[in-house]
Amino acid sequence: MEVLLLALVLVIGFLVAFAVGSNDETMSPAVGARIFTVNTAVAIGGIINIIGAVTLGTNVSERVGSDIAGGSLLTLTMVFAVLLAMAIWLLVASFTKGLPISTTQCVVGSVIGVVALAPLLGIASGGSYAVDWMVVGQIFIGWIVSPALGFLISGIVYAGVRRLQSRAKGLASRERQERIAAYGLTVFLIITSLSRGGNDVANAVAPLIALPDFQGFAYLGPFIIPMTVIPLLLGGIGMALGLAVIGRRVIKTLATEVVTLSPTSALSASMATSIVMFVGTLLGFPLSGTHVLVAALVAVGWVSRAPVKKRQIRDILISWIVTVPISAGLAVGLFALIQPFF
Repeated sequence: MEVLLLALVLVIGFLVAFAVGSNDETMSPAVGARIFTVNTAVAIGGIINIIGAVTLGTNVSERVGSDIAGGSLLTLTMVFAVLLAMAIWLLVASFTKGLPISTTQCVVGSVIGVVALAPLLGIASGGSYAVDWMVVGQIFIGWIVSPALGFLISGIVYAGVRRLQSRAKGLASRERQERIAAYGLTVFLIITSLSRGGNDVANAVAPLIALPDFQGFAYLGPFIIPMTVIPLLLGGIGMALGLAVIGRRVIKTLATEVVTLSPTSALSASMATSIVMFVGTLLGFPLSGTHVLVAALVAVGWVSRAPVKKRQIRDILISWIVTVPISAGLAVGLFALIQPFF
């Protein structure tokens, strides 16, 4: 029965990664600035997501998977409930309105829910005391600070860009600046996608890495491979497929429905997102790339005094606020249904 549940957990982990990829809006600035088509953005983003997941995903996954639970390992049923709750909420949000839901909030809310309420469902090792609230506090601070930094960096960069543009003489000079910005945007989007791959894969497979089954090493002939590579690779492939199949809708949402973009404004937003996400991923903090990118896009609109679509921003903010409690409630409810069978 335990082997069957482990197989189901792997399948659900893949589906969650698929759902995470379906909500990946990293390439939206390039689409909004008409540098990439949606198909090109999806293809490039998918490949880079896999690379980032395998190379940068370990630290963030460990923090979300076991650190929140005070370093203790989650049970198979807990992991199953967490992953299933995340998959349901992410897919519902993506399919219905194409909203860029924060996957980081999904996994954190789900893990806190099942760990804190585990004693009510027959698991003696859980409870609110088992949650490392210091780690939770650090994560919450990251959710507040990271978009603020994204807004600040994006605003400063774009203000500097506009000052340079004002000194340009003639239309040809401005067009050359936009062309250079397009090349720079491509570089920063690749860095951002690598960071998002490493950060977002944690949202999909962190509970798997917290299982005893994926501790230690696997021996393949002369090669020694950490067992964590298995869920990380699985998550990377799932994210790439989710981006290809469903993610194009979320890309279109942020590319066209927050603020009108040019190559230079898209570069400013992407540069800010790239810096914040790369540093956060290296430090092992599960940041929300969605938070950072939306804040950076709003900063671009504020600096240029372009109209920002407030209704879309309002819907996104509401989705962020409700994601943690909805994910926690779903995870607890599913755990209560699953637990008696295992």
